[in-house]
Amino acid sequence: MIENQNEASRNLEKALQALEQAKQRVANEKKKQNEKKRKAENHHKYIMGGIIVKYFPDCYQYDEDELNRILSVALQTRECQQIIAKIKSESRESTSTQSTIYNAENESEGDTE
Repeated sequence: MIENQNEASRNLEKALQALEQAKQRVANEKKKQNEKKRKAENHHKYIMGGIIVKYFPDCYQYDEDELNRILSVALQTRECQQIIAKIKSESRESTSTQSTIYNAENESEGDTE
């Protein structure tokens, strides 16, 4: 009887230890994912800043609030809105074309098998 309790106790300890290890693996994976997301966001910010400097080299003489005002007005112009709509349309067309090509490739691969 005592041996069964000791065995159960050891099994419980092993299970708890496995649980803790699994929790640690989950925490580590979440940490990796957050780091990856943060790096991607920082890279995007860096590129966006480079674009602003490229097309608006005087941007350094303005503070953040002033730049926000300038960009918000510039992005609301009819010309800018038309360009944005055109780019979105081209992007949707490109995506649907790529999807069509992908589906055609998969169908042709299915024919050769």
